[in-house]
Amino acid sequence: MRSPCRALFALSAGLAVLLLTALPARAAETSNSEYVIVPEGDVFPDDLYAGAVKVVIEGTLDGDLIAFAGESIVIDGRVNGSVYAVAPSVTVTGEVGGSLRVATNVLDVSGRVGGDLVGVARRASLDPESEVSGDVLVWAWSLQARGTIGADLTGSQRRLGLAGVIGGDVEVSVGQLSVVGPLTVTGDLGYRSRPEANGLASADVTGAVVHQTPLPPNLRVRALDLLGRFLAVLFLTLAALLAAYSWPDRSATAVEGVGRSPLMKWLKGAAIIFAPLLMVGVMAVILALAPAAAAFPLLAVLVPVTLALVGISFALALVAGAPVVGWLGGVLFEKLEMYGAILAGSIIVGLAWFLPVVGWAIPVVVIPLGLGAWLGTWRQSVDVAGEGVISSLSSTHSGE
Repeated sequence: MRSPCRALFALSAGLAVLLLTALPARAAETSNSEYVIVPEGDVFPDDLYAGAVKVVIEGTLDGDLIAFAGESIVIDGRVNGSVYAVAPSVTVTGEVGGSLRVATNVLDVSGRVGGDLVGVARRASLDPESEVSGDVLVWAWSLQARGTIGADLTGSQRRLGLAGVIGGDVEVSVGQLSVVGPLTVTGDLGYRSRPEANGLASADVTGAVVHQTPLPPNLRVRALDLLGRFLAVLFLTLAALLAAYSWPDRSATAVEGVGRSPLMKWLKGAAIIFAPLLMVGVMAVILALAPAAAAFPLLAVLVPVTLALVGISFALALVAGAPVVGWLGGVLFEKLEMYGAILAGSIIVGLAWFLPVVGWAIPVVVIPLGLGAWLGTWRQSVDVAGEGVISSLSSTHSGE
């Protein structure tokens, strides 16, 4: 089974190819097909823009390679320029004369990179025979750097294994650092991690070894988070008051209905509000099971549907909490009318959202429950309308 991560890269590939084909190419070749291959022994004289299911370079490419693939990109030959690659899998067993820039699920380098390497990956591996002349900057869940790096190694990884030769400094943020083989570091070795590194005593480090603990959240980041929550509470309160003003009777019915069968109302609301997440999961499964060539047509159908569901859910979420805060304000302050109850309930719920432990549960409870209460008013309206039709028919029948 192919990885569901292919969907993300296929989408990126489609958008990138559309941009590239819309622009004039100067001394470059644009190729959009199922497979793009530069055969062994061939020399391609220009830059190559490639969008395909699979891109394979076995010969020589004199210019840059800008490649977007739904399955994999393999460089087994030589690219004299730089490589910019987006694909679920990127493999370099040959040689890249310039820099390597990748966004991928799995990155495997066993060849040579003449410039810098910058990558974002779930799993990255620089094999023992690999050689990167410049800096290596990688954000990855797991990185095994066991080859030769000519300059600095930086980035952030959940797990980092080090071996080989590093010609500059090491400055990384990691969950766990391990020395997995003979290691030589010409400069300093600095890492930010909670636990101590494993096997670091056996490493040959010319400079200093510095271990730092992770930084606490920045004060400005905390302040921006609090400001964002405050503005969200203010905006949602205004939206709730506007909904109550626009539909006073329906809003009053929804507020009264919150206390009746709250669990059932929450389940109904959750089924609607979490529908986009379900759709994303279904889309990932379909794309994982489908052939790589079918990824782009499927995305053309599934992505607009998913975006539409997200937009509908977001719009509903803006006013979904009005019945809940109105009901809460009415229970705590019985003398308040509906508008005052909504305002008081919004303040209480907003303050609870700021609490560090229970705050995360506030939107999970309030939004689906409120949406279920709104759905209850719609059902009541349908029932009332149905009873009116039946009464009208009965009156007509009696008159006859």
